[in-house]
Amino acid sequence: MRKKYICGNWKMNKTPDEALVFAREINEKNLDDVDILIAAPFVDLDILKKNLNKNIKVAAQNVSEYSDGAYTGEISTTMLKSMEISDVIIGHSERREIYLEDDTTINNKVIHAIGEGLDVILCVGESLKTRENEEHFFHVKNQILEGLSNVEDIDKVTIAYEPIWAIGTGNTCSPEDAEKMCENIRNTIRERYKDAADKIRILYGGSVKPDNAAEILSKDDIDGVLVGGASLKVDDFVKIINYKENL
Repeated sequence: MRKKYICGNWKMNKTPDEALVFAREINEKNLDDVDILIAAPFVDLDILKKNLNKNIKVAAQNVSEYSDGAYTGEISTTMLKSMEISDVIIGHSERREIYLEDDTTINNKVIHAIGEGLDVILCVGESLKTRENEEHFFHVKNQILEGLSNVEDIDKVTIAYEPIWAIGTGNTCSPEDAEKMCENIRNTIRERYKDAADKIRILYGGSVKPDNAAEILSKDDIDGVLVGGASLKVDDFVKIINYKENL
């Protein structure tokens, strides 16, 4: 049985001082037996790694596809590993939509990160136009195939599905919609990686809150959540971690 994976993505929020306060507060909470991760801004990684309880993993939100060199503003896998950071999000919808990262760039990052020993959360998802054109299953399948091109070590990968069409638009991605897409993702993984599809964890990320986490996490092919805003508040994030209390 796949262990549930509760991941927080702070995006561009929290100073190091604020991150320290968060770490001290969550360390005092009773947390269910799930895997927990917080993806924080680069400036917060070291302080979280040094102050969070060891059962909470710390991840970067992005990483360069290059080892070192003249790449102003970039962060390398070597830098992350020097801080004992072993997880990274790649291909988040905001990286794709705002910073125009394409599937080739994302694939290069995935290959490089895995080759350097990092675990990767690969994000995929479709726009409203793609959804309305009923091309969403094909689109996400293609993102996975392109993003994992030439990747053999699928054990180092978690997939996160983000319904871009339902984030900040007023549209709603129901747990049933999310489950259908996550089932499609697992079937795509099965086509290429066979039985490894039964082990890979698939997360849902899209307006996850304490009051809907239990229903989302009850679905067969949803193995965890990628939480945005609700991961910034200790009490809300803990309620999502302890989602079984609402079953």
